[in-house]
Amino acid sequence: MNDNWQPDTPSENSGGAPVPQAMNEFAQAIKSWADATSTGDSQAAQQAALEVFILASEEALKNPTPDFLLQQEADDLESQCKWSEAEAVRRKVLDLSETTGNFGRLARAQMDLCGLLRLVGRVQDASHWASAAVLSARRAELFPLVVMALGYEVSCALDRGDAPGALAAASEILQVIEPGKLHDQMRAKALTTHAKCLLAHGDRTEAALDLPASWELLKAQSGSWMMNMPGPLGALANWWEAKSQLEERQGNLANAQAALAEAINYRRQVEGPYARLALARALEKRGEISQALGHVADGEQARSEAQSIRLDLQLP
Repeated sequence: MNDNWQPDTPSENSGGAPVPQAMNEFAQAIKSWADATSTGDSQAAQQAALEVFILASEEALKNPTPDFLLQQEADDLESQCKWSEAEAVRRKVLDLSETTGNFGRLARAQMDLCGLLRLVGRVQDASHWASAAVLSARRAELFPLVVMALGYEVSCALDRGDAPGALAAASEILQVIEPGKLHDQMRAKALTTHAKCLLAHGDRTEAALDLPASWELLKAQSGSWMMNMPGPLGALANWWEAKSQLEERQGNLANAQAALAEAINYRRQVEGPYARLALARALEKRGEISQALGHVADGEQARSEAQSIRLDLQLP
C-alpha cells in the first residue's frame, strides 16, 4: 500500500460526486489498520479492526444484501433450536453465494452449513461441506479464510475418528498462517488444535511442546479487550481442554480435572447454541473424569447439567 495514500474527500473525488461520510470513515479505518499492521502495532491494529467491523456492521444493517438477511434469519432460527428450518435457509444462502462468483462468500456459506450439520450430528454431510469450503477458500486466496475452513475440516475429521486426517489439516493450518505478531492469536489457536490432533494420534511428546508455545502467545494477548470476545474466550477454553487431555493421557487425573474446570469456566462465558453444546461436551468429560476419581456426586451433577443443556437445545 502507498504510504502517502489518503481517502478521497467529497471535494477531491475524481468523479465529482460526493463521497458519503461513512465511506470516508471506512477508508480511514482501513488505512489505520494497514498502517498499524505494517509497523507491528498490534494494539492499534486491533482497535482499527474493531472500528472497521463496527462501520461494516452499521452499513450492512442500513443496506442489507439478500444473503445478509438470510444469514440473519438462519441465525435467529438456530437460536430457537429450529434446526431443519435453519438448514433450509443456510442452503438458500449457499445457493445465492454460488451465483456470485465470490469464493470468499461461498466458503463462508459452506462453513456455516458445515457447522450446523456438525451441531446436529450429521458428521458425514458436514465433512463434505468442510472439504468444499477449503477448496473455495483456496480459490479466494485469503489465508485467514483458508485457516478457518481447515479448522472445520479438523473438527469433522476428529468427529469421524480420523486422527491422521485431522493432524494433516491442523499441520497445514500452522503452515498457512503468515508471520507477524498480528496473527499470534490465530497461531495460538492453531497450536492448540495441533496439540489436540497430536493427542488423538497418540503423540503426547509433541503435544506437550505445542501447548506451552500456544500459552505464551495467549498470555501475550491477555491484556487486550479482545480477550473478552467469544473467539478468544473459546480459544482459552480449547487450550484448557487440550491441557486436560494431555494430563489425562499422562495419568494425572486430578490435574486433568482441574484443567477441565478452567475450560468449563470459559465455556460458561459464551452464549449461543454452538457454545452451549461445547459446554455440554466439557461437562460430560468432567463427569467421566469425576467418576474415574471416585467423585460420584460431582460426576452425576456434571452429567445432569450436560443432559439438561442437550434437552434445551433439542439435541441427542
